[in-house]
Parts: sequence; C-alpha cells; structure tokens
Amino acid sequence: MKCRVCRGEAFVKLPAHNAAFCPEHFDAFFLRQIARAIKKYRMLPPGGRVVVALSGGKDSLVTALVLHRLGYQVEGLFVDLGILEGDFSPASRQACEEFCAVHGVPLRVYSLTAEFGRGIPDIARRYPRICALCGVTKRHVMNEYTLAVGADALATGHTLDDMAAALFANLLRWDLHYLAKGLPVLPAEEGFAKKIKPLALQAENEIRAFAALHEIRPVEAVCPYAPEAKFKRYKSVLNELEEKSPGLKRAFYEGYTQQAHRFKEETARPPLVTCAVCGLPATNSPCTFCRIWRDAT
Repeated sequence: MKCRVCRGEAFVKLPAHNAAFCPEHFDAFFLRQIARAIKKYRMLPPGGRVVVALSGGKDSLVTALVLHRLGYQVEGLFVDLGILEGDFSPASRQACEEFCAVHGVPLRVYSLTAEFGRGIPDIARRYPRICALCGVTKRHVMNEYTLAVGADALATGHTLDDMAAALFANLLRWDLHYLAKGLPVLPAEEGFAKKIKPLALQAENEIRAFAALHEIRPVEAVCPYAPEAKFKRYKSVLNELEEKSPGLKRAFYEGYTQQAHRFKEETARPPLVTCAVCGLPATNSPCTFCRIWRDAT
C-alpha cells in the first residue's frame, strides 16, 4: 500500500477517499480537510478565539490540537464531574492536563465539587435520569464560560460517525426539533454561544489514525453511569453500509446539511424566559442547572 502523494509506504488507508497516505501527507490531508470544513460552514474567523470542550477522549483532544495548529486561539475547558468511581473524573482530568501541557494549550478546569461542594454522584441518588442531567450541567457550564470569556465559538469533538448516527436516529423518529439542530454550526443567539463541530465530516478511523500519529493519549476510564448507548446500534448499521459503500456516511450527512433548512420552518422552539439566578435563557426560571446546583427555587 503506497501513499497517494509520494508513493512512499502508507501509514493509513482511507477507503472513503479512495486513498492511502504516509504519515507526512496524511497529517497535511487531515488538517486540510478540517480547514475546508471551517471555511465552508463559516465556523471561525481567521485567528479567532475558541473554547474547546475537553473530555479526555481522543475526539475532543484531536479537535483542540487541529484548531491550535491551524492558528486559532484555543482554550480548553474541562468540566470535572467529581466521579471518583473507576477513577473516571481524575483520569479524564489528567489526560486533559497532560495533553494541554505538551501542546501549549491553556486549560480551564471547572470543578463541580469545588464550585458547589458536590458532584454528579451526589445528585445521582436523587435523579434517575442522571445522564440527561449530566448533559444539561455540562452544556450550561460550557455555554456560560464561553460567553463569559468572549470567545468566538464553543467547539466540541463530535465526529462524522456521531453526526450520521444522530441524523439516522432522528430521521427514523422524524424528530423535527433535533433535525433542525444537527448542523456543524449553530449560530450565536442571545444568551447562547456559537457552537461548532470541526470534526463533523471526519470519520472515526481518520481521527483514530491522527491521534495515533501525534501520540495523543486519551483517557481509558469509562463513566460508570453511562448506559449502553442507543446510538451504537445506529452506528453499527451505518458501519455495515459504509463497508460496502465507502463514503456513504459522509454523503448522507453532507446531503442533510444542504437540506436542513427545510426542517427549521417546521420547528418551533418552546418560549424562553430569563433565569432569575444565572441570567441565561431557559424554559423555566430558575433554570434546571440553578435548581440542581445552586439550590434555587
């Protein structure tokens, strides 16, 4: 297997692109793909400031590294959930700290325990839908922080596999609300930071290869509260189709991005009010975050 560019020994084969690359040319190819996506979807201005939500996983770490190398002002944000079982939060935090130290990326750690005297395990005893509340918590912190520091956008490490699986699931349910929000960019609104997904067109195998190339060491610990993800079933189906028709996932998702405007007209968001505690938009006041963590009533 030879590199498409230099005919040297290939480091990675990418059937979806009908190509193979040596380490040097795969690195350039990967960066070029992300740069094109950023430009195509107008994610960031040149040299813009971006907060990257870091989890310790390879996807978020790769997102931070690529944006840093492309010349953006990157700041990592890690939300420490206080989950000590299985060493989950400490190991995740360590992975982020080590990565940021190696690559010169500033890191802000937001600890729930330090801020509120309790973490996810403490509220898990009272709330059966802990994964949903954990998601609300992280989204609130990330949004609030991005707005506070005046960054151009908040970046997350969602991949093509994630976006295609979510699209597939939402189409099967005809969930118009989520079909309207599945784009690589969600523009800023009053009280909401701009949200971008720079890896939205990059497949799992490409990201894994890039992480290996740059010796990125993601966390291996698994959240003890994580159930068997339903999206795994959708990813499995799409992976089978991709194996028979390389490039199908990307064509499926890119096709959606060209048609997503059709769903917006059909979707009405619930009316929002201003949370009396944090001052951010919410469906109720106080918002869910302030009720749980700030004991607001």
